[in-house]
Amino acid sequence: MSACRPHRSLAAMRFVATVGIALTLTQHVQALEMPQAITLKLGDYAFSPAHIEVAAGTPLILTLTNTDALTPHNFTLRNTQAGLDVDADVGAGRSVVVEFTPRVAGTYRFHCNKKLPFLRSHLARGMEGTLTVMPVASK
Repeated sequence: MSACRPHRSLAAMRFVATVGIALTLTQHVQALEMPQAITLKLGDYAFSPAHIEVAAGTPLILTLTNTDALTPHNFTLRNTQAGLDVDADVGAGRSVVVEFTPRVAGTYRFHCNKKLPFLRSHLARGMEGTLTVMPVASK
C-alpha cells in the first residue's frame, strides 16, 4: 500500500501543474486583444463615421471605402510620438484595408490629403476626423 502513495502524490503534483499551466495560458490569451474591425466611408468630402474609438493595444482593421464615383480620396493618420503612420490612397468607388495597432492613449486627427489644382484641399473642405485611443483598463 505504501508503494501507491508516492505514485498518487506524483499524479496529484502533475495534475496541479497542468491546471496551473492551463490557467496561465488562459490569462495570456485573454490579455491578447481581438482586432476591432471598422468600415470608414470616404465621400462628399467627409469621413463616416468621423470619430473612431479603440482601446490602446487593440489591433484595428480599417476598411476604407470611397463612395464617390469620380473623386479619389486618402486616409492620413500621422503622429510620430504615438507611433502612428498611416497613409492610404483610395480610388473612386474602391476599398482599401489598412491594419495598425494604436498603443498610446490620446486623440489623434486623421484627414484626406488630396487637393486638385486651383481648388481647396479636401481637408480645407472639412474632410477630417478623430481617432480616440482609450487607455487600457487595469485589472
